[in-house]
Amino acid sequence: MTKDILYFQQNTTFGLTERYICTLARELDRSRFKVHVMYPDVPQIQEFALLGELDVKLHCLPENISSRNVLQLIPLINKHLSNIKPDLIHYNDPAVIGMIAGRMYGKAGIIMTHHTPELNRNYGWAGKILERFAFAGHTKVIFTSQEDCSTGMRLDGMAKWDEKVIPYGIDTSLFDDEHDKKDVYDEFGIPHDHQIIVNVARLVPQKGHKYLIDAAKIVLSNHDKVTLLIVGDGDLKEQLLLRADKVGVSERCVFAGHRSDVARILNACDIFVMPSLFEGLCMAVMEAFAARLPVVATPVGGIPSTVIDDETGILVPLRNATKLAEALIRVLDNPTEAEEMGLMGKKRIDTKFSLDKMVSGTESVYIDALGDSVIK
Repeated sequence: MTKDILYFQQNTTFGLTERYICTLARELDRSRFKVHVMYPDVPQIQEFALLGELDVKLHCLPENISSRNVLQLIPLINKHLSNIKPDLIHYNDPAVIGMIAGRMYGKAGIIMTHHTPELNRNYGWAGKILERFAFAGHTKVIFTSQEDCSTGMRLDGMAKWDEKVIPYGIDTSLFDDEHDKKDVYDEFGIPHDHQIIVNVARLVPQKGHKYLIDAAKIVLSNHDKVTLLIVGDGDLKEQLLLRADKVGVSERCVFAGHRSDVARILNACDIFVMPSLFEGLCMAVMEAFAARLPVVATPVGGIPSTVIDDETGILVPLRNATKLAEALIRVLDNPTEAEEMGLMGKKRIDTKFSLDKMVSGTESVYIDALGDSVIK
């Protein structure tokens, strides 16, 4: 018999974690699992609504979801849970409100994917107590890299977690479609003879955009025919726009906002850059490799498991705009090396980070948690 799987997400912006949920929701074996997604009803993550066309049941929460409203939200979430009657609830940290509600509901197994254990969750002392209560109730915990697993076990102090490492998987076929690069250039007003350095990330301090913009000043002063394209949205957008204007790169720095056509955009670009201060296993880097792009990134979290220095890209020190600029200039100046890096990155994704491996690995966690009640 099929089992009900509920994906819960409380973020109000659409990033790589949300894409991970969408991928699993689309790909799970429907002969075994009935899929539900619960999420805040805000415009920024309406991409979830498209799942409704794929036999996914959608359950919307108020847009003001936050730890400050925990007393009001937990009864509401529990009411949803009582109606859905999920067999498993799959959370994506941080989602403390939902995890507490799930523990109080008490009738479903609890799975958590701990995406970025280093993420600073400013809950205060009371929030930390609630977080510890929430974390203690998990049946299984998934990490997306061994680095994250080690960090999570150390920082969250949960030695008794039943954990499993399942790397993100990429559907590389999405990047095989032939698109006319000129369409992307024209859409963003980029001259056709320019090379594009692209970054795809939420506009939050973690992603290191201020160092990227400072590096862009150096790169663009050395190369007249280069444009920086930043794809993503977030709280820092206005601040980053001001910074780009201040350092004099605003005319060649395009902020594209959130996009659902990332594959199309990456296929039109030349170099991918990710100057993060901390990361899990970075799906954006993996997507760049799927598009055969060389990658310049910082050696944090799971990034070194995908970016092999001088083979699939270049690793640079974090918080160092000068070194970041030097690496970008090196790739721009050496097109043959850049092409080889992109091809090696694509090969690495194909062999180690396939979509099938991620989905089958996740399904095996569900089956293990549910026991013999799932048809195998």
